[in-house]
Amino acid sequence: MTSSGPGVRSILAALDESTRAPGVFAAATEIARSFGGQLSLVRVLVIPPDIPPAAHTHPNGLEGKLERDARAELDALMQSAPDVAFGPPVVVEGDPWRRILEVAKDLDVDLIVAGSHRYHGMDRVLGTTAARLVNRADRNVLIVHDRGRSGDR
Repeated sequence: MTSSGPGVRSILAALDESTRAPGVFAAATEIARSFGGQLSLVRVLVIPPDIPPAAHTHPNGLEGKLERDARAELDALMQSAPDVAFGPPVVVEGDPWRRILEVAKDLDVDLIVAGSHRYHGMDRVLGTTAARLVNRADRNVLIVHDRGRSGDR
């Protein structure tokens, strides 16, 4: 950011395994290029509660494998955009919207970029990750929609 005014000097892109993730990454890299900002990528791992406890044992536990796989995916994305300044990728476990907001605060980013998802079942009552980010963030949030899918609103 230059001293001439406000800008976007740091961006956090929240990437999951959905079909919207490439669009989120594309939007975040475009913003980083446009403003000359640093882009950080975050993946929040959600371990389904029905996974048996034995799967969580170390050193070959489920969490370790999921984290390694997520880091490899984020590293590959970063390598695909060599003209963008990246911060270290972040992989954390937990409730996605809470963890994304925590990482955004820890990194003190100016903008969070995340994908929108259609409402399903309990999401209509409880709200989606995107809705919670927008409603609870203390910084700007850009929600990327997948316009190519029919029925998405």
